[in-house]
Amino acid sequence: MNVVLLKSHSKNLGGLEKYTSRIASFFIQKGCRVTLLSTGPSSYTEIPIVSMPSAPWPSFIRMEQFDRFVQKWIREHQPEIVFGMDRNRTQTHLRAGNGVHAAYLQSRLFAEGKRKTFLCRFNPLHRKILELEKEGFENPSLQKLFTNSHMVSSEILNTYNVQQEKVKVVHNGVEWVEMEPAFALWEERKNQPFQFLFIGHGYLRKGLERLLTGLSLLKTQEFHLTVIGRDKNMALFREQARRLKLQERITFIGPTTDVIPYYQQSDCLVIPSFYDPFANVTVEALAMGLFVVSSRHNGGSEVLTSETGVVIEDLLNDDSVKTALEQAMKCPKTRQSAIHIRQSVKHLDFANQLTRLMEHCV
Repeated sequence: MNVVLLKSHSKNLGGLEKYTSRIASFFIQKGCRVTLLSTGPSSYTEIPIVSMPSAPWPSFIRMEQFDRFVQKWIREHQPEIVFGMDRNRTQTHLRAGNGVHAAYLQSRLFAEGKRKTFLCRFNPLHRKILELEKEGFENPSLQKLFTNSHMVSSEILNTYNVQQEKVKVVHNGVEWVEMEPAFALWEERKNQPFQFLFIGHGYLRKGLERLLTGLSLLKTQEFHLTVIGRDKNMALFREQARRLKLQERITFIGPTTDVIPYYQQSDCLVIPSFYDPFANVTVEALAMGLFVVSSRHNGGSEVLTSETGVVIEDLLNDDSVKTALEQAMKCPKTRQSAIHIRQSVKHLDFANQLTRLMEHCV
């Protein structure tokens, strides 16, 4: 069986790139011949790659060029399975790991206001993404549409003309087994006092402003927050922390390639996103024994229980954010609690989730 994977960018090994690599390995193990269609340089070494040169055009033009390149290649080679990992018009199987762009744009109304949201309607990049998204989801050749949360599944069914039987929800997997050695050492790395952790690129969408506001309302000052990730407006969030008199209780780390030490020393991950199809850090934190505070707009919140996390009732309500943080502080990491939280996501080990995903393909 000939299988082609579609991943427009494959240079940086983030969450989607990891899934692409694992899916390719699974097909190869089943005896399939796998090809990856991409653009520019790639970090993959185990997959044969056909790469379209990446031209210095605006993003929306590059997206259209890549889609035309994909359609031409498919016509010439006629693979049995075309597995899409981002947004293209034609595929037999699609993992919608980026969620629904129409829903993402709507979420910006709450995070950035009406003016910015209104201007997005005229941005050619957003218009192109919406065009490709609609045609890809509604293409009759699409046999199976995978989502990583029920939230995204509902958004697709409510926004586009997609048959419900095509949609399959498979939550994101986590390197549960691989994290065992690091988890075993957390007690040696744990700091005092109560340690909050925030991880994410694009602080506004990830809800950092909401988190800082909530922390400023806590009666106790016995906590510390570590902020990891990049944002072009980091100075604005530093200023917010100073204005809220939190500067002594917050450390801005910036981007890092190794978040494991921060999981080890933290009690609670806070991911108050305005839109996240399924934030990988949710299950990574759980696999490292951390209590998790999330929002309903993070599909990853679906794997939380009352013993492993709390979901903020109203992200725009300061008291709701404060109440969730107060509940988290009642659940500091202990040996017993960390083991229990870690066990709650054992079934989400990558091997299990990948098998669930791929059993609908082969």
